[in-house]
Amino acid sequence: MLYGACYYPEHREAHRWEEDLQLMREAGINALRITEFAWKSMEPSEGIYDFEWLDEFIRLADNYAIQIVLCPPMRTVPAWLVEMDRTVLILTQEGHRLEYASRYTFCVNHPLLREKASRLASAMATQYGRLPSVIGWHLDNEIGDEPDCHCPVCLAKWRSWLKRKYEGIDALNTAWGTVFWGQTFDRFEQIATPRLTKADYNPAYIQAWRQFRSDCNVNAARLLAEAVRPHIQDTKQYVTTNNQMLWNNRTDYYEMAKLLDITGTNYYPPFGDRCRSIELGLAVNRSLKKAPFHVYELRNEGHAILGAEGNTPAPGELERLVLHTIANGADGVFFFPWKRFPFGSEQNHGAITDFDGQPTRIYDECQALGKRLHRISQSIEGSQVVSEIAVLYDFPSRWHIEHPSAWTGNPNVYVQHINKLYHSVRKLGYNCDAVGRHGDFTAYKLLLVPMLPIVDDGLVLKLQQYAESGGVIVFHPLIGIKNEEASYYNERLHPGIIQLLGSKPLEAATSGAQTRVQFSWRDRLYEGDMLHELVQAESAQVAGAFASQWYEGFPAVTVQPVGNGHSWFIATFAEERFYLDFLEERCRELRIPTLLGTMPPAHIETTMRQHADGTRYVFVLNGSSDTAAMKLDRQMYDVWNDEWLEGELLLKPYGVRVLIERT
Repeated sequence: MLYGACYYPEHREAHRWEEDLQLMREAGINALRITEFAWKSMEPSEGIYDFEWLDEFIRLADNYAIQIVLCPPMRTVPAWLVEMDRTVLILTQEGHRLEYASRYTFCVNHPLLREKASRLASAMATQYGRLPSVIGWHLDNEIGDEPDCHCPVCLAKWRSWLKRKYEGIDALNTAWGTVFWGQTFDRFEQIATPRLTKADYNPAYIQAWRQFRSDCNVNAARLLAEAVRPHIQDTKQYVTTNNQMLWNNRTDYYEMAKLLDITGTNYYPPFGDRCRSIELGLAVNRSLKKAPFHVYELRNEGHAILGAEGNTPAPGELERLVLHTIANGADGVFFFPWKRFPFGSEQNHGAITDFDGQPTRIYDECQALGKRLHRISQSIEGSQVVSEIAVLYDFPSRWHIEHPSAWTGNPNVYVQHINKLYHSVRKLGYNCDAVGRHGDFTAYKLLLVPMLPIVDDGLVLKLQQYAESGGVIVFHPLIGIKNEEASYYNERLHPGIIQLLGSKPLEAATSGAQTRVQFSWRDRLYEGDMLHELVQAESAQVAGAFASQWYEGFPAVTVQPVGNGHSWFIATFAEERFYLDFLEERCRELRIPTLLGTMPPAHIETTMRQHADGTRYVFVLNGSSDTAAMKLDRQMYDVWNDEWLEGELLLKPYGVRVLIERT
């Protein structure tokens, strides 16, 4: 298990490297991620590579038993490259050329950037591809974290992409419905990139553009992977990179993961009561390859930002945060950064050591944590989070929902609703996975579909087969309404979805953010908001009905058998209270046990990782500043605190327990 940090030897005087390495070793740090911003230091002028300083640092790190993950950089280029051709800079939607002196202002499709970045990556891999102390290759950094580029290079590539996808212009016109507003094209050369214009773009236009930009980002990763891999064959060096869950939707990370050996992510949750607010990002990340992953940037010390909330960790919160990421599938954790930056844009960013490299309060916690983690890491490493419940996370649907338009409404609803479903499952005391449209649905007894507007015949058939084989699906509004070109199906829903729901769609009613619509289920009233699908139940059984507005009495909750399984439909975006009741009943029917035999108290996280031999580690984490307690239904051994527990389990503020059991 990697317990590491992000370090920048090019920022530090070489004669002080060993001071930092000594502190790292004493803290239990065994790996560093380096060089993602060091292009200029490695190639001070075109074609002249200088690895002497990097050779020396890697040698010194090896003396301290610290392994290296190298980052071939691509999108923080040296000034000399921009001087060669300023068109390498991004041309924005508004037609502005981004300026140098920031980061990620460069077009990933530009041939000059691609040529120079590929050559540097190849030179780095030639130098270090068989060095035992280099364990991995981290492709660039946060690929896709830049504005869309609309330069001539991207325009030409966009048109070529469209030609490959549609083959003929008539096929594109038909697929996009360009007859609307009289926008029919005669040639692909007439199609621009979606730059600033007067009104909304055709949704099909934007859906295709989002897929194109995602492909561009995946291809940037592919470029670097193909430059590195020939030099690391027959070695144990792995290829990875870091994504941005869940705040960046520019890249289909399921596609990017196909290029990687291990997936990675960044994780910057708030401290305090909202510490688990972006936890779903960890579940999505482990779903990319259905395997353990690495966190390549983990927050630690608070940032010196005026007025920032949830920003400063109380004593003990670092331990809880690190164990939280491991509990949710991480086999590697890297703090960002090791040392505070005395200069530059991120100089107020928290770190493990101060501006001069001296230990901080957080260093002391990092050190204590490192010692305890070393004791148990080999036992936990390689185990996986195992769940019988999953939420369906879908990039094409998210792109469509988040398209900014007066016709789409709240662009945050996708992430908000999938989070509500995920956190409801977790609050009940169950593990919960994420799964993509191409993932294995059959691994789960219960599949929660937050909204899935974009479906094709293949995906609908997969959902049908899952239910027929015994799976239980819970659908919501905006399920199966459009094809991959973002055009409505004639009956409002895909015919296969109508069959799955056992209901005929009539119309959709909407309500404002402050207007709650009541519905009944199990003789209790609940509230829903935003959008309410009005359907006519045909073969489906009505299990709940709307209880307010003019559509009072219309079905709000329906269910029907599908083969050996069931298909549920919740016709509104319900409040969390409903999901806690509804999902608890589904899990009881499906005989899915909670991890510790009970629903955990508020602010207590329970998560389970399991080895192939059946050994289970149940992490119990207190996200509160108060002491907490819960009941155990069996005797268990706490490997983190080295004690046997039975009956009542106590957790100090931000306390951690790692309980072991064998099946």
